[in-house]
Amino acid sequence: MRDVLWIHAASVGEAVIAENLVNYMVSRTSFSRFVITTNTDYTRDLLMKRFDQRVQVLYLPFDLPCAVNRFMKGSSFKALIIIETELWPNLIWAAQARKIPVIIANGRISDRTVRNYRSLSFFLRHVLSSIDLVLAQSHDQAARFISIGMDPSRVRDVGNLKYYRFLNHLPDAPSKENLIVFGSIKEKELPIILPLIEPLRKELPGHAIYLVPRDLRLVNTLETELSEKLRVTRFSALKNSETRALDVVIVDTIGDLVSLYSKSLVAFVGGSLAPYGGQNLLEPLFFATPVLFGPHVENFREIADRILSAKAGMLVHDGRELLEAVTLLIKNPQLRQTMGDAGLQVIREQEAVMTETVRLITEVIWKNSAASPS
Repeated sequence: MRDVLWIHAASVGEAVIAENLVNYMVSRTSFSRFVITTNTDYTRDLLMKRFDQRVQVLYLPFDLPCAVNRFMKGSSFKALIIIETELWPNLIWAAQARKIPVIIANGRISDRTVRNYRSLSFFLRHVLSSIDLVLAQSHDQAARFISIGMDPSRVRDVGNLKYYRFLNHLPDAPSKENLIVFGSIKEKELPIILPLIEPLRKELPGHAIYLVPRDLRLVNTLETELSEKLRVTRFSALKNSETRALDVVIVDTIGDLVSLYSKSLVAFVGGSLAPYGGQNLLEPLFFATPVLFGPHVENFREIADRILSAKAGMLVHDGRELLEAVTLLIKNPQLRQTMGDAGLQVIREQEAVMTETVRLITEVIWKNSAASPS
């Protein structure tokens, strides 16, 4: 492996960050060759599916000198980028010995881990001295790295990459239509959402309602429940025709949700009215679409708080509040505009975090290349 950027993503959360980092760098920089290592079968399979052979995905070798040296033998990596925090001493020392810069991206240390690391600070200082740069996800996390012995001059607080999403092929200046989208809805949310559809149709005539189940096995259930009182159409029947839906559309295809968010006046993001942890709240904001979501957003808590503080979306606790919020936004174009503009600002903030992360990574690689003998 020659002139390749090596990214280590231990598990699924880190893998999502690695995927977005690679896609961003391929689209915005001259870097085009990557290898990603991981620790689990599931994460490896996920990344192989996402990249479809565009990126080599391998298991990280055991942190033993013989295994690490065997893995790195004959390779010239531009850098080793470790997502969040995996301090494997032999791996880091082997990279340093080969003059491969080591960068921790989206660096974080948990409460429990930081206490353990502090008890090993004498040993860790030797490991940390071999790390070229830590890009911490917050001011507090930057302070934690410094507290365990990292040189403060090698630590930067750049922000959290966890919520950044690289969306390719965004629709160009999409025009809004009279659509209301319920995206990524899950089974336990159906008893809350389905009773709202008929009242919404009566309150908002002329607006089509699109239901996008997270699991396509729910399509038949949705169709059966709603077709008794409403005109229900499957999206696959509309997708390549000029027919326009006036009532309810059940999306029975994969990969169309982002395009629907781009056209919708308001969007609810599911997995949040029942205890699922939430789904990606940012996707509607790319298109200045106000976002609604329930209280169960544990996997997206920080970005949910940011959306609420920016007034780019609304939290709803139950079906009644969801019905009221959708109705309010549809009937108030000025409020939709204000919330949409705020959503675009949230997206710009996420983009800035990735831009600065990549700039600093590139700077370290460039400095290392300039210092290396030709």
